[in-house]
Amino acid sequence: MNREAIEAAAAAAGSKITYTGAGTTLLAWLASSQFGVLFGITLGVIGLLVNLYFKYRTDKREHAEHVLRMRKMAIDTAPVGIKPEEQDE
Repeated sequence: MNREAIEAAAAAAGSKITYTGAGTTLLAWLASSQFGVLFGITLGVIGLLVNLYFKYRTDKREHAEHVLRMRKMAIDTAPVGIKPEEQDE
């Protein structure tokens, strides 16, 4: 498996954990179980944190790819004799 597939699977698992935590909280609340409510909330927060972590990594990777694409475009479209760094001035 490549890195992107693993991160996508982990992000999907984070979403499922969040939904499971929310469902557990609701069912425990209906059953008046304080432990179940706390467990559900904890599970939901863990799922949210996993999701945020992998979204952050995805955004960071996509930003790096964007920067590289823009640099390549600047080099490919630069007029002859002008370096891309000089083009902005």
